[in-house]
Amino acid sequence: MAKIRTKKGNGRGSITKTKKNKPYWVRVTDSVTKKRVSLGLYKTKKEAQQKLDEYLFNPYNLETHTMTFEEIFNLFKEAQEKNVAKATFKSYINSYKRCKPLYNLIFRDIKAPQLQSLINSLNCSKGTKSITKGFLSVLYKYAIEMEILTINRAEHIKLPKESKPKKINIFTGYDIKKLWDNIKIDWVEYILIMIYTGMRIGEAVNLKKENVDLINGIIFGGNKTEKGMNRKIPIRDDIYPIIKNLYENSPTDYLIYNKNWVFKKKQDENKPIRENYFRDKFNETLQILGIEKHQTHDCRKTLATFMSKQQLNEVQITDILGHESINTTNDYYIKVDEQELRKSINKIDFLKDVV
Repeated sequence: MAKIRTKKGNGRGSITKTKKNKPYWVRVTDSVTKKRVSLGLYKTKKEAQQKLDEYLFNPYNLETHTMTFEEIFNLFKEAQEKNVAKATFKSYINSYKRCKPLYNLIFRDIKAPQLQSLINSLNCSKGTKSITKGFLSVLYKYAIEMEILTINRAEHIKLPKESKPKKINIFTGYDIKKLWDNIKIDWVEYILIMIYTGMRIGEAVNLKKENVDLINGIIFGGNKTEKGMNRKIPIRDDIYPIIKNLYENSPTDYLIYNKNWVFKKKQDENKPIRENYFRDKFNETLQILGIEKHQTHDCRKTLATFMSKQQLNEVQITDILGHESINTTNDYYIKVDEQELRKSINKIDFLKDVV
């Protein structure tokens, strides 16, 4: 096959014309390995020259430059595993799984419209799309730090509007009264704890007793956001005895435990309850009580709704739930006194509408 070669000076690379669909082949000598490396094939000599000039103006690491999305993620995963919270790392893994169409693409060559197309194609909620966008943005920031590229293309992603507003399904005052009336039924007290603290399921099952301050009536920690991980959850007076009893009787390091373990002589089990098992017991308990089906996250929505209805201020609500206010910047934070948080949470009357 005949080739026409345009050779530059030593170290300046070369453009070779071939008989392929994209005939202009650009190659350079890697300044580190001293090996000849391809920068790709291009339709026109002008495009090939631009690519070569771009490299010569700002030489980059050719090894990482040709890495795929999957390969960059593997480097990112290794770097992040020990440096972020478990829940954050798990969120990265789940978001990565939603990016399958990008796996085999050269990371540097992925354009903003391709990222937008990926987000648009996801069959999930706007919230999950937002989480995926956030993951991509973090991944691109990592790539910038690695000098693979210089711009964060994920920042240009726009979240599609949801066609229908999601129905917020909360526990009513009658539901909550029914739970209290059946407190002896297995798992009811765990449901009440989730409603009255607003903890996510992952936070509840992984809550260690060492993070429960019975003296001051405060639960420390959480997950997901920075504010969530550092928050203080006040313990309401009416669920304080439940939490105190669990604290004193749990045979594990965790506040919430499977009481059947004790009867099955598995006292040596020192692991949190699996989230899927918790959900199964949650659903089973609601069915026994004849309460409408709920997701575990509805407990959190219930607390948020009652706090809003009974006019707790925005700072108190965001502090208790560990949310960043949508009306303030992410770094805005007003510390609220622990006792004030307890007073605020105790102001809520969950049974106000019950006759």
